[in-house]
Amino acid sequence: MKLSSILLIIGLVILAVGAALSTAKIEPWGDYVLILGAVVVIIRGFVRNREKD
Repeated sequence: MKLSSILLIIGLVILAVGAALSTAKIEPWGDYVLILGAVVVIIRGFVRNREKD
């Protein structure tokens, strides 16, 4: 399994946890976890571009 695939799975899991925290009204943590998940998915894009070389 490629590193970019692993990062995508991790990012999506983090986004799912962030969405659950946001709906549970855990105010600051839900937002922070959503931002962290988005950053992981963005970093995955850079890693995927490097893997193609």
